[in-house]
Amino acid sequence: MRLESTRYGGEGRTLMNEPIGTDGLVDTETALLREVELLAQRFPDVDRETLDRYVHEIYAELSDHAAVKAHLVAITEAQVTERLLAEGQRLQVRGSEQP
Repeated sequence: MRLESTRYGGEGRTLMNEPIGTDGLVDTETALLREVELLAQRFPDVDRETLDRYVHEIYAELSDHAAVKAHLVAITEAQVTERLLAEGQRLQVRGSEQP
C-alpha cells in the first residue's frame, strides 16, 4: 500500500511498509513524513508545514534523550497530537466529516 505525499509538490511517494532495521526503521525520514500525512488527515485545519515542523522538532528532542529508539515515531505522533489538542485544534475522526 502506498501513501501519496504532497511534500515537494505532490511528486513524492511514501511507502507504508519500510524495511525494519536494528532501531526499528531503516528510513526514519520516510516514517516521519508518513506521520505528517496521517496527522494532516486527522487535523485538516493545520497546515502541513506546521505539522512537519512539530513532528521533526519533537522527534529530535525525543531522540536526543532516548536510550531506546524503537518506538520514537509512535511517541512523536502521540506528543504532536497532544500539542495540537492543547492548542485547541479540532481532531477529525474518520466518518465525522461535515458538509
